[in-house]
Amino acid sequence: MKTRKVGVGDPELAVVGSIHGDEPCGKKAIEKFLDSEYEVQKPIKFLIANEKALEQNKRFLEADLNRSFPGDPESEKHEERLAAKIVDELEGLKILDIHSTRSQPTPYAAFGGMDDRTLDVVSSAGMKKACYFPEGSGSLNSVISGSVVEVGPQGTETAEKQAYEVLINFLAAEGIIDADYEKTDPLIVEKYETVSGGDWEFKATNFEKVEPGEVFAEHGTTQLTSTEGFYPVLMSTNGYELILGHKARKLGKASELQD
Repeated sequence: MKTRKVGVGDPELAVVGSIHGDEPCGKKAIEKFLDSEYEVQKPIKFLIANEKALEQNKRFLEADLNRSFPGDPESEKHEERLAAKIVDELEGLKILDIHSTRSQPTPYAAFGGMDDRTLDVVSSAGMKKACYFPEGSGSLNSVISGSVVEVGPQGTETAEKQAYEVLINFLAAEGIIDADYEKTDPLIVEKYETVSGGDWEFKATNFEKVEPGEVFAEHGTTQLTSTEGFYPVLMSTNGYELILGHKARKLGKASELQD
């Protein structure tokens, strides 16, 4: 884990990159910003998470870090010990957590806590669509207020470009730097079901409604046909080994969900 605080005073915000070691775009976006000529007007903390996994270009070494929070400082597993250190480092802050994915189209947000601080991160990141995952999953944003932003495709220059654009938009919207930005009112959907099976060809579009009777995946001559209207989230042909992705229901615009 590598941290760096920029600016004078105690930060209220943090940006996290590379929770997964095969997703270097967050690290690269942070490093590009730190090497830039932007002047920081308010303090902020940056954290590059799983350096050991990054060195090996592996998602994780002993446990999925984004399923290990709040962590255990006495664990025998690297990621579970690391999770506890990250929580200590970020406690009380509002976070933007940059990830990458094979699921398209990107960028979009995913979060585990429905509160105003989290929805504000999604808006400041310039997202137009986001998914709420209500169950406790061991993700960082289920224990610290904030949101994941997924860019992609994973492992590409496009992901690196999107990660940096999201970072700059977020910093500008939060008053950290002086730059143009868009503060959005994104569509929020809520995950309610996981579709199992890793050999499906995904035929629909994430965050666009699948109507009843519509085919949304195929495997040879076998088709998956929707029995109810839903919004696909994180669905992809090659994204996961054991699942196609998730079904979600529409909750509304972020502004309608804030107190």
